[in-house]
Amino acid sequence: MIRLEQFLESDCDPLIAVVPDARFLLQWAGPNYRHPLDATQLKRTLARAIGKQPSVKVFKAVLQTTSQVVGHIQLMNIDYDRECCRIGRVMIFPGHQGAGLGKEMVRLAVREAFDYLGLAEITLGVFDFNKAAIATYQRLGFEEYRLKIGAFTFRDEAWNLMEMRLINASLGHA
Repeated sequence: MIRLEQFLESDCDPLIAVVPDARFLLQWAGPNYRHPLDATQLKRTLARAIGKQPSVKVFKAVLQTTSQVVGHIQLMNIDYDRECCRIGRVMIFPGHQGAGLGKEMVRLAVREAFDYLGLAEITLGVFDFNKAAIATYQRLGFEEYRLKIGAFTFRDEAWNLMEMRLINASLGHA
């Protein structure tokens, strides 16, 4: 279906093109990117993806049949000593949603974290109104462990952030 490939500087403009407004940007990326999203912000993230033990790994999701880019995902805050990371900035591009690609993309990112990086725990944050994303994460085994009421605001809206985690059962860390 899809494969994950390293996100490159040349992928910045197509990603920027699918971020329509400030509300979407906050929901997708959290507060570390500012609207309007630009290549400079993305390149700062890519600079942290270099080296033997980068603190972030940035991927694009590519259809295996056509090599078309259909999504984006990051492993962030990678802590090799504590064996944990955070999945974030998860997006299936418009026109490709509803086909199971999001679930597959997250599954591949989990595999990267657990099987290739040898991590024991993955966390993520999702706004509690994003029911489709929550259902996808739950189907992959993520469980809620904390709800932050009013964690973020957008204009006059208060957004609750659901914190979820997945433990690598094969490592015996429960």
